[in-house]
Amino acid sequence: MKGEWLERMYRWFSPHNGSCPVCGRDRRDGAPPLPVPIRHAAARQALSSLCGDCVRAIPWIDIAACSICGRPERCGDCLRRSVRHFQCCRAAVRYDAAMRDWLALYKYRGLERLEPVLAAMLALPAERLLSRVSAFAVAAVPLADERLRERGFNQAERMALRIARWYRIPYLPLLRRVRHTDKQSFKGRGDRLENMRGSFAAAGPVALPDDGKERNIILVDDIYTTGSTINECAYVIRKAHPSCKIYGLLWARS
Repeated sequence: MKGEWLERMYRWFSPHNGSCPVCGRDRRDGAPPLPVPIRHAAARQALSSLCGDCVRAIPWIDIAACSICGRPERCGDCLRRSVRHFQCCRAAVRYDAAMRDWLALYKYRGLERLEPVLAAMLALPAERLLSRVSAFAVAAVPLADERLRERGFNQAERMALRIARWYRIPYLPLLRRVRHTDKQSFKGRGDRLENMRGSFAAAGPVALPDDGKERNIILVDDIYTTGSTINECAYVIRKAHPSCKIYGLLWARS
């Protein structure tokens, strides 16, 4: 309830109230109904701040063709992966040109009013995962210190914290970045896999009881391309906490 009241306060006092937070157009006519089911009231309300054109521009992933990574088409990456440390991943949207622009506005230009919208989009796969998995905690893929100083925030952590609050799941900082890597977007599949090895370590101490009981962790990141980042993070978490199962929750699937 507290989280929902904070969302209402944000909307009432936002200087952008009445205009779309993405494109700035007047939205007094209201946004069209969402084409996908999202139960949480705060998430639905955040998406209702969008204008009709922006709502229609969202390339939702309604059906996952790949049961492992959640891609809406057949996936060669999952067939080629010899060792997988996560159970499965689910993503909210396809990573098309419009979604690349939206994420860039938030991630690189610091347009923080987009944060509740992006997190609300993540609510779609979150609710689908949580309908079949009882989550013990939510975690996020960490940024390197250099990248964190450059941006001022970790977008995956921000979205993870919001999902954790909305669905009343503890947030745990299970990982830390120990090696700064070049941007993955400029690399091929093989280089991405190699680039991630040894980049993360378990953060400690964390509140995970060592009683042998199986625990499901929802691990949040912004984009899934080859799965190398999620797979490496899952490996590190499971090495430190062998009883954990890792489920990836991604904002976009490229």
